[in-house]
Amino acid sequence: MSFTIRDHKLRQQSRVVEQIGSPYTGGAFTAVPKIAVMHFTAGASGRSSAEWFRNPANPGSSAHVVVDRDGSVIQCVGFDTRAQHAGRSRWRNRAGVQLSGLNAASFGIELANWGHLRASGSGWVSQSGVAIADPVIATHRNGNPDGSRTPIGWEPFLRVQLEAAAAIVRALVESYGVNEIVGHDDIAPVRKADPGPAFDMAWFRARVFGGRADDGDALSRVSAASGLNLRTGPGTQFAVTKLLAEGVLLEELEVDGNWLQVNVIDDSGRPSLTGWVHQRFTEPA
Repeated sequence: MSFTIRDHKLRQQSRVVEQIGSPYTGGAFTAVPKIAVMHFTAGASGRSSAEWFRNPANPGSSAHVVVDRDGSVIQCVGFDTRAQHAGRSRWRNRAGVQLSGLNAASFGIELANWGHLRASGSGWVSQSGVAIADPVIATHRNGNPDGSRTPIGWEPFLRVQLEAAAAIVRALVESYGVNEIVGHDDIAPVRKADPGPAFDMAWFRARVFGGRADDGDALSRVSAASGLNLRTGPGTQFAVTKLLAEGVLLEELEVDGNWLQVNVIDDSGRPSLTGWVHQRFTEPA
């Protein structure tokens, strides 16, 4: 399954996916977002959520894309426009910048899913009474939405749905340089529980980025027995400022082709120098 983006619209096999536009937006982005925020809808279907995003009774929520349980996709807001999906939120991004109000700095991806369930007899049902087979039994790390801190049921996400969502975020990586995936419960932990413990974030990040299963600091080490030149720019035409010994720890900042802009981390764990190195002679820390 693959998607592409052209003119800020999502395409599958060169055809624009179904569009159900929402009027609830924050206008054009002033800077290209680098973060994808994952949500569950807490609703019956992807279509019902997309329709809600344009309903006059809606107090103002929206998302860029909704992925239904069968992997079908509806786009509600263009990727050049802010969707109202994050609300009051805060996050320190990979560059160390503290962001508040993530609507202005992220894409919102909704997955059709009931989220947390309630016990009913010997099973579990959605908040509206829909029976859910084989739920994930877990405790949310921020505390369950019902206030408890003991395991409760959560609707599982289907593999076809997760694969579609991962393919969409890969398209955002390719088109806009998205480099971070977070949950709504990461950026608004007091208010929100989505996508919750049934969503395997480590697996999802690895599926999108091809092995990067964690959104912590992007660190690597020099992997060259003879050392690695730290340069003033991304190419051999730039001056060498230092020869870095094998094993030196590097914090990745930016990529330009095969070249990485890095901070050199000293023995105290602090950045000491900034420059460019060739990616071939580094390895994950």
